[in-house]
Amino acid sequence: MLRLRLSLTTKLMLVASFLLAVPFVGYFYIDGMESLLQKGQEQNLMGNARGLATALHERPNLFNKHASYKKQLEQGKDFFPTLISTAIALDGKIDDWLPYINEQNSNMYDAKNQVKKHQQNNFSIIDENHVSLSYTTHIGRYRDYVYAFFKVTDNQIIYRSAKQLSVTRNDHLELATINHDNQLIRYVFSAFKPGWNSAYLMPNEHNGLRFPQPENRIQGTITTTNLGYNIELRIPNELVGEKFSFHITDVDERGPDSELNMAVNIGTSHTQQASDLGTFTVPSKQIERIIEASKRTHSSIRVIDRHQRQLLQKGQLVNATGAWINDDLTTAQNSIFNRIKNWVLEPFYALYLVKPAKQFITEDVRIRNQQTHIKQALDGNPASYWWKSIDNKAVILSAAHPIYLDGKVEGAIIVEETTHGIRNIRNKAIEGIIITSLLIAFSVLSLFIYSLWTSLRIRRLSRQVESAVDEDGHFKHDIVPLKQGDEIGDVSRSMANIINQLGQYNGYLQTMSSRLSHELKTPISVVRSSLEMMEQNALPANSERYMQRAKEGLNRLNSMLLAMSEATHLEQALRVTERSPFNLTALVEGCTMGYQQVYHDQTFVLRNSNEPICVLGSDEHIAQLLDKLISNAVEFSQQDQPITITLVADHQHAQLAVENIGPPLPNEMSNNIFDAMVSIRENASATPHLGIGLYIAKLIAKFHQGEISACNDEKIQSVKFTLTLPTTNENFFV
Repeated sequence: MLRLRLSLTTKLMLVASFLLAVPFVGYFYIDGMESLLQKGQEQNLMGNARGLATALHERPNLFNKHASYKKQLEQGKDFFPTLISTAIALDGKIDDWLPYINEQNSNMYDAKNQVKKHQQNNFSIIDENHVSLSYTTHIGRYRDYVYAFFKVTDNQIIYRSAKQLSVTRNDHLELATINHDNQLIRYVFSAFKPGWNSAYLMPNEHNGLRFPQPENRIQGTITTTNLGYNIELRIPNELVGEKFSFHITDVDERGPDSELNMAVNIGTSHTQQASDLGTFTVPSKQIERIIEASKRTHSSIRVIDRHQRQLLQKGQLVNATGAWINDDLTTAQNSIFNRIKNWVLEPFYALYLVKPAKQFITEDVRIRNQQTHIKQALDGNPASYWWKSIDNKAVILSAAHPIYLDGKVEGAIIVEETTHGIRNIRNKAIEGIIITSLLIAFSVLSLFIYSLWTSLRIRRLSRQVESAVDEDGHFKHDIVPLKQGDEIGDVSRSMANIINQLGQYNGYLQTMSSRLSHELKTPISVVRSSLEMMEQNALPANSERYMQRAKEGLNRLNSMLLAMSEATHLEQALRVTERSPFNLTALVEGCTMGYQQVYHDQTFVLRNSNEPICVLGSDEHIAQLLDKLISNAVEFSQQDQPITITLVADHQHAQLAVENIGPPLPNEMSNNIFDAMVSIRENASATPHLGIGLYIAKLIAKFHQGEISACNDEKIQSVKFTLTLPTTNENFFV
């Protein structure tokens, strides 16, 4: 019996190797801890979102009620000014606007945006081919002001006459909004000449004015350009209500009595009725005060309305590390211990640890507002969502909660944090594991060195014992005992004493040999003769058949293992197989010719059209599938009956059928005949069958997005296997 011989060092290393499992156990524990921390962060963040949303509930001044009534906002009519980081210089130049131009605050107006005739207007719709006026607008907000820029294209500029009292019988810009009582207020920006100008408050039934009155709080400038002119305005927030519209009137001709002969009016809507105005949303400062009171300094907080427009952004996502902040994790790294630790752990950081990125790239706000959890929150269902930054440098958790007003969802609050805090905790824990692992490795190495030294001492003692006696059993010298006072030293001294005593006893035995030799000669001769007679007798030779049976059993076992592993190998191969178009008709014809040569006693009948059938997939695996079906049909088919192979196709699918005359399929096997380890063979054969062949056929059919089935034909007593594959319209045979 062969025994595995292990040295003492090997045994000690095997025992010590169990210590190496400690870091792995710790690592898996940290993974579980990280998952728990993430769940805790998710619950905590959702609780924060719920608390902030509760503070914003039932506050009608936070949202534009007119925009809330609309199911869908209109581009170019419903405005949400872009937040501007610096004040705009009112110089009529677009330079200050370039960083803030986007789809939300920029709109184009031309002849298609003419305002239809109103009973109080003296203008009408003009043919688009005769309209020379068009302009683009940019609207933004900075602190307590709304800024607007109009880049106007006009072939003729008509300024207001210095003696003219009317402010509307020339090229002018008219603004309309509402006050807190939903009363209409109109302003007109009409200039005598290019440069600095103020607006005029227009009279209406509510303010009691008879003539336009200058409104110095609305200031702006008009500057001529090669294509027309630019208007740049600054309007206090208090003068802009929740509804807002504007239009520019272009006067190309004026009669002798200052009557308008032809004027075109292009803008967002009428300015004569409040119901025709679009919406204008400026986020309420009350939202910011409520959020500031929450003291959430480690989260990114956004408030959006029901139209997914961002009313508030508090905190940067790159700094939103969450509540998992600990001073122990951010201690100074100037101490000698930390420097040594960082120097030692730096290679492990490069291999195993991921430092939280200080900068990462995320999608813009509009794309983020389309995330599923935000849509769910706007539908009234709080939800959370895990997502990664575009550069995969940060994992971000976002929690959204609806904000209600009168039982309806008016908006949502989104609280977002990165997992950097959890990552710091994880790295801190892994640092401890790495340090522990290094200590364990040092201990194992020390144990290895000590075991080598101990083994060397034992081997030295062993060599002394072996060399103390020669091949003839004579004692050559005594053993020199070791000086160490440990157990090995005790063994060496005991061994030296034993060897000394055995040497003395051996000398005594040598003196007795001559006296006993004569007495032992006779029994030795008797034993020798008996052995010689046993050698002359032949031993029974009956082991050959056992060897043959062992070989047969091994071959049978090998065939079974190959059959069982074939399906696994096929699954692995299909994962890396690329689909390409091939001619199924040619494949079936070629395979049928091959089967006729392989199975000489079997007749095959091929029924197919001469037209090529294009299938996307792997021709080798389809041939393998057909091999399985033919092999199965040959085994169960009656030899005097042919096996029919039929191939038909339409515009979308191809059907390949293999039919043989033979015993029918059992009714109870019709549903699971293509499962693994299922066989209907009743009699055992030399070749083992584990029911893998049809299972492989099913895997190949599934890879090709096809279906395979089997059924009995009771009329002709046959079994038919049908493979259905999708075809492709790609013509690659030309």
